[in-house]
Amino acid sequence: MLPSRIPGIVRSYLAVSRECRVEIPGLTDGADVLPLAEIEYPIGDKSKAASHATEIEIVPGDLVWLAFEGGDPRYPIITGFRNARAGNAIDWRRWHHANIELTADGIFRVNCARYEINASEMVDVKTPQATFSEKVTSVGLLTYQAGLAGSNGGGGPGAQIQGGIENTGGEIVSNGIGVESHHHEEHDGPPTGRAKA
Repeated sequence: MLPSRIPGIVRSYLAVSRECRVEIPGLTDGADVLPLAEIEYPIGDKSKAASHATEIEIVPGDLVWLAFEGGDPRYPIITGFRNARAGNAIDWRRWHHANIELTADGIFRVNCARYEINASEMVDVKTPQATFSEKVTSVGLLTYQAGLAGSNGGGGPGAQIQGGIENTGGEIVSNGIGVESHHHEEHDGPPTGRAKA
């Protein structure tokens, strides 16, 4: 009977069947064809192409632990990754894959001191409404397409802008008075003309 767990090394990975060719030092030395090992996924991770199907990244050279179906060395099962004795990462939990999707039927909550997103191309947010409870700062150009509305809830001005404002294609109206179209009534003559550049 073989030990309950023995060390192995992944030499190739077959993504479609979720199998690997594995080297087993002391058992496969000199073998022309390495045994084909099934990958044991954790409960909750389903590999079959269906709703929420997933793939665990495994690459040639990965160190793994092996068990065997019925104790038969011809049918190994990869039960988990095997940690190296030195050079292991500290204080970080990481996932890597070509694509990653997280799905929740209800609330998806992240609690942390600082939240960072590093996207080399873009961030695309699709939601009927987004709410920020505190200050929002845009370092780059802020562009909007469907209008801009705001209200003052802090007791001061509703909007403060440092620098010039350029407006084209419409008029700026303040309390019903248009910047371009308004006139001043003169006490001894006709009203003034339209504002000029």
